[in-house]
Amino acid sequence: MEKKQLIAIGIALQTQVLKACPVHHQLYFDDEVNPASAFALAIDLVRKRKPYVDEFDNDEHELTDLLSDTLATTPTCCPECQSSVKLSSLPDGDRFSERALEGGQIVGFGQHQNGARGFAQHELDVHGAIT
Repeated sequence: MEKKQLIAIGIALQTQVLKACPVHHQLYFDDEVNPASAFALAIDLVRKRKPYVDEFDNDEHELTDLLSDTLATTPTCCPECQSSVKLSSLPDGDRFSERALEGGQIVGFGQHQNGARGFAQHELDVHGAIT
């Protein structure tokens, strides 16, 4: 791994945007943490010419672009934890479909479960909030 990549990962880890799985020690992107803190730290380090980011030759855009690429390509959960989920723990596909159809829970794309009545009620609520 290139030194610049390690710097970007280090910044993301320091700001807790990237975390390491405590079981498998694999990196993952914590999408509940605002990544703005990682970008702000990266820019601050370059502008203050900290030795930690000397590899970037005072080019904050290069560092933020690499940080953005790093976050975009990192999974949102540990790949090993995700792969350990067994399909047998999911409901049986056929039985699940039958139960959903029997209960009237299948709704077409763009449709509300309660049909036009639910949509009209929603419009009324919005109209009441505006006036």
